[in-house]
Amino acid sequence: MTRHFCASVFVIDPDTKKILLVKHKKFNKWVQPGGHIEENETPEEAALRETYEETGVKVKLLGERFPREDDFIRPLGIQRNTNNQGDLHIDITYVGIPVNKIDTTVSNESTDIGWFDKMELLYLNVFPDIRITYDYIMREVIK
Repeated sequence: MTRHFCASVFVIDPDTKKILLVKHKKFNKWVQPGGHIEENETPEEAALRETYEETGVKVKLLGERFPREDDFIRPLGIQRNTNNQGDLHIDITYVGIPVNKIDTTVSNESTDIGWFDKMELLYLNVFPDIRITYDYIMREVIK
């Protein structure tokens, strides 16, 4: 089994309460932007880079730095994902808000991109954890 370390961001527009998702080419499902952590890159750097590359949106990661202010932001969670080949993807997930714009740009890594509210999420082809995480973020982070 090969292990891949990844980072992703659940990007929420605090004004509209919409989440930014990309339609993944391989899965044909809507997912949060993210990807592999490159050599000599921190999880935070990878999360910000991947989000910008996949969406054209720059984000600010939310969360506390613990216990010191110069430590890394505590991630929202760490997901364990496996693929059909048995590879393990360890995805360090963050919450972020857009800082530059909410206009999006589709990259060559996905087939579509969009902002979705809670009701729209009910009808999208997403993994169940997307809806669960969205609800948690609205309840505990964005408020």
